[in-house]
Amino acid sequence: MALTINPTPILKGKEAERFLNEISSPKKKLDFSEEIKTAKSILTKAKKVAEKH
Repeated sequence: MALTINPTPILKGKEAERFLNEISSPKKKLDFSEEIKTAKSILTKAKKVAEKH
C-alpha cells in the first residue's frame, strides 16, 4: 500500500519574514528547577519504597 507524499509548504512574504525573525531572535530559557526538585524527590521516595519490598 503506497503512502501519498504531501509537498512541503513554502513560506512567502510576511510569513517568511516573521519566521526568520522568530528563529534569529534570542530565546528565553525555561527554568525547570522546581520540576527537577519534585522529580528527584519522587524518585528518592520510590527508591526507598522499592528497597523495603
